[in-house]
Amino acid sequence: MFGRCLGLMAILLTAPAQALLRYELDYHAAEERMQVRICSDTPRAQQDLRLHRGGAAYVGELRRAQGRVEKSGPARWRISDWRAGECVDYTADLGRLSRSGDRDIGSRAGGSLLLAPQQWLLAGADDEAAEVRLRLPPGQAFSPPWQRLEDDGSGVQRYRLPQTPFSWTALVALGSFEEITVKPAGSAVRVAILGDTTPAQRRVLRDWMRQSLDAASRGYGRLPLPFAQVVLLAAPGTGGRRGVGFGQSLRGQGNAVHLWVDPARSLQDLNADWTAVHEFSHWAHPYLADGGAWLAEGLASYWQNVLRARAGLLSAGQAWEQLLAGFERGRRTMPDQASLAELSEDMHARRAYYAVYWSGAAYWLQVDVELRRASGGRLSVDLALQRFAACCLQPRREWAPQAFVARLDALLGSDVFLPRWREYAARRGFPPLQALQDELGLELSADGKVQLREAPAAAVRDAIMRGEGDAGARR
Repeated sequence: MFGRCLGLMAILLTAPAQALLRYELDYHAAEERMQVRICSDTPRAQQDLRLHRGGAAYVGELRRAQGRVEKSGPARWRISDWRAGECVDYTADLGRLSRSGDRDIGSRAGGSLLLAPQQWLLAGADDEAAEVRLRLPPGQAFSPPWQRLEDDGSGVQRYRLPQTPFSWTALVALGSFEEITVKPAGSAVRVAILGDTTPAQRRVLRDWMRQSLDAASRGYGRLPLPFAQVVLLAAPGTGGRRGVGFGQSLRGQGNAVHLWVDPARSLQDLNADWTAVHEFSHWAHPYLADGGAWLAEGLASYWQNVLRARAGLLSAGQAWEQLLAGFERGRRTMPDQASLAELSEDMHARRAYYAVYWSGAAYWLQVDVELRRASGGRLSVDLALQRFAACCLQPRREWAPQAFVARLDALLGSDVFLPRWREYAARRGFPPLQALQDELGLELSADGKVQLREAPAAAVRDAIMRGEGDAGARR
């Protein structure tokens, strides 16, 4: 992959004015090892450095020219009397990390490595953001969730490493792969395609990403983030008839989406799948932890259909059919003995995905309809999230679910989000939606098709799928 001379990679991490650590990395391709040097530009009486638990297995002994580096825990080190300009060196075994057997910390895709930086790149305090400088040999690529900065003409790639809690998961890709930049409505999303693909397959994947990101930007006219990472992992045969086997959204060191996709599928097949737009929709809300899973997954499940209809990837009728089919799956699997808040906290253990996701989607549909109807179309979920992105979508903050919905109400001057949140969180059983469906004029036939009828809120129904209103979503 990289050689000592032919394949030199040097990443210099320097934090903003208040954070003065600087990292220099040299990659040895044949051994898949990274030589790491960490320097301080100011004297420090004491500096603690850390990795995620288990990370010590992938790094060698830390060395400094003068003084000692003390092991202060299983994956922690302490440096005392660190002088200005002094450096600490160690070696990271990235090849071994990539063979960990745990894809959350290290894996391989074709000839590329996918690695959690918190397992090998020693970090200081959470508040020490950094600037990253990266030099790569020809034919090699590096894909992090970090913000790409303008090149300075030296041939060195530059990034800013966002400040996020150390416990949040991140992955960087390193190797020989194609990376493109898609710029939907003012954002810059870097898309890496890992694994074995043909040129024709990569063209299809590129087109799919452009159309999916365009659809995601229909939430309120743009993506809520200025930059993000997307990694496509080509996995032939994955996903069954859908073509997308799995997707996940990560928030560590920036925002990222990873998608496992069958590269042999057609553009039509991939556009018929909801996974990409679902995952991109998570960029519109903050981290809400397990207690807010029904809010987070509910928004993504609601928008995966609404936004694809707005982008022309589904008809309005198809979008309503998929929403109603989701509600039925949630209704069939919803236990009566646990509240939605309890199910959300324990979703993975109970495998209560349908119940949690589609109860949450029902919440977002209900508040969207109420806002639009009461305001004559002036207010909407779109506008609430647009205003939240402008004021409050901070990359490193976790929000309590109640505080999040209360802020949405405050931003609109409404009294809808919080009361409905209280009702839904305490509910046992799937929310009754027949009256809402009747009001919207959604008539479901025996074969699962939806007929759009004249109804009191038919104009609201149509405006949702067209993205109409004062939310800045007209395109």
